[in-house]
Amino acid sequence: MELELLLTWAVITTIFLIIIVGVLIKVRKKHERNIQELESKLNKDYERQKSLSLEGQRSSVKGKVIEQLSPYMPEFFEKYAASDARFLGSPIDFVIFKNMSQYDKTTKALDIPIDVILIEIKTGKSKTLTEKEKAIKIACDEGRVSFDKIDIDLHNEFTIKEQLTEEHTPKKKENKNNNPQKIEAQKINHNAYESWTISDDEFFKNYWNDESNKLSEYEKIKELSQKMGRSKGSIVSKLEKMGLD
Repeated sequence: MELELLLTWAVITTIFLIIIVGVLIKVRKKHERNIQELESKLNKDYERQKSLSLEGQRSSVKGKVIEQLSPYMPEFFEKYAASDARFLGSPIDFVIFKNMSQYDKTTKALDIPIDVILIEIKTGKSKTLTEKEKAIKIACDEGRVSFDKIDIDLHNEFTIKEQLTEEHTPKKKENKNNNPQKIEAQKINHNAYESWTISDDEFFKNYWNDESNKLSEYEKIKELSQKMGRSKGSIVSKLEKMGLD
């Protein structure tokens, strides 16, 4: 009797263990299947993102190439000559100097008028101007476009650096009246090495900030140098000390 009971429990236990093992195997297979599906989905997402990224890069490169080639496209050369176009890329794509290509060595400036036109090329789906491009367009619409000429005198630039070095390099104390460098400098600028007075500072500031004075910065420095009897290097140094620009 006891043997039969033990055999019964053994059979029941074995069946129970088989059921548990079967369930665990099924759960494991389901888990592995879920992992495989997740990995497959991630791989697909990665490939899709990679494809989109490459497509975006290709579109960007394509757009830049088209921008530079646009002067040779019908939409462009129907309005402007390619030889009049100059590519900038940023913050605007092209500057057109209309009629410039008609000039030769004998052409005078008044013979053929030149129009200056800013061009922005749009090749993508979005044709909207950026905020910076809008600001440039508004500047053109409001007439806030001008021409400036800056003359760089290399000789004077070197002279300024030399005088700055001379005037601001610490030297041994010596009798001011017998300073040979001061004597030589004052032959050119009569106030060289002299201290600045309050009235000098006031005149200097008023002259520089005078809005009615339309001279360029370099021309102002040159004028102040002549008016105040000081080197251009000294004037530049004073501007920095007084925080003027």
